[in-house]
Amino acid sequence: MHGGNLRRAQELYGLDSLIDLSANINPFGPPQGVWASLQRGMGDIVNYPDPESLALRKTLSNHLSLPVETIMLGNGAGELIFTLVQALKPKKIAIPIPTFSEYERAARSVGSTVQYIPLGPEGWAKFDRLHQDVSASGEHDHDQSWRELLEGCDLLFLCSPHNPTGTVLAKESLEHILKITKQLGCRVLLDESFLDFLPDDSRKSARAHLNSNDHLMVLYSLTKFYSLPGLRLGALFADPSLLALFEQYRDPWSVNVLAQHAGMAALQDLDFAEEARQKLIESRAYFYSEFAQSNLTDLRLWPTSVNFSLIEGLNHSLEPLIQHLGRFGVLVRDCSSFTGLPGNFIRVAIKDIPSMKQLIEGLKEFYLRVERGGTDAHC
Repeated sequence: MHGGNLRRAQELYGLDSLIDLSANINPFGPPQGVWASLQRGMGDIVNYPDPESLALRKTLSNHLSLPVETIMLGNGAGELIFTLVQALKPKKIAIPIPTFSEYERAARSVGSTVQYIPLGPEGWAKFDRLHQDVSASGEHDHDQSWRELLEGCDLLFLCSPHNPTGTVLAKESLEHILKITKQLGCRVLLDESFLDFLPDDSRKSARAHLNSNDHLMVLYSLTKFYSLPGLRLGALFADPSLLALFEQYRDPWSVNVLAQHAGMAALQDLDFAEEARQKLIESRAYFYSEFAQSNLTDLRLWPTSVNFSLIEGLNHSLEPLIQHLGRFGVLVRDCSSFTGLPGNFIRVAIKDIPSMKQLIEGLKEFYLRVERGGTDAHC
């Protein structure tokens, strides 16, 4: 179950147009150069795409200062997750929850046992506090707790910035995890699909650890920040020997010619990234301010530094609210399918200010009806 199913939502609510806050896609993209690149690439659809996506890999190599041979491209991050799991065939996988459902689906597809690591709605904030508090229990005890969690695990999935909480795993915590997993012989896949949404001072990628940690793999998405979900485009960074293994399990033509053209154009537009981040900062500030002033006492907003936030229902089910917002023209993400997220939550993408204004108006209208007795918030 994912967000962004507009066809289904349009059928459900009888609306041709919806503000889609259920999928965490940058509302200010794609970069302008992408449209021209698609026009130029149309002539190439009569040929098979380059199976190595070499031109795009070189562009990404220059953009992120990574060796070309450490980059593998795929039909979105989802394909790459399933590819590496099919190749590695781990017997046991550890997954912090709540998180992106495809990690567990991929694990189950090869018969892996899944070990959950509970984070709750605080996400990595809770874990980082535990890591910082090692002086109380001792470094040995902290290490031992991780060893117990990862006992027998071949692969650990991490996600930072974390979906759905939007929290970021601290550098010290990541280094600690990498040390323990290396000692245990457990590979690590760190999904950084939302990293580009962070401001400069907090945008620290695990890519810096690739040279010293051959058990580390880093996932990168061009779909979300560059607004290309319909084209599907993701990248995996890892040791070349691992990527050679993964290539044996991947469709050689999974990255189509239009996606390759669009990816290169997006990465070459250096102004787009900063302009989009600034607009998202303004939208987020507007939304948080309006939410705080709206006296929505039955709801709790969990702030983040990325392009989405959790909203918690404190006293009742949020299903009536979800349906009301849908009829109001705003689609949000029902979080009831997230394993390990107790309580009542929705996730909302941070988009342009008019979209956030529509969401606030929909929230206020719903609770005004509740106060007047026109809506049963508990149904």
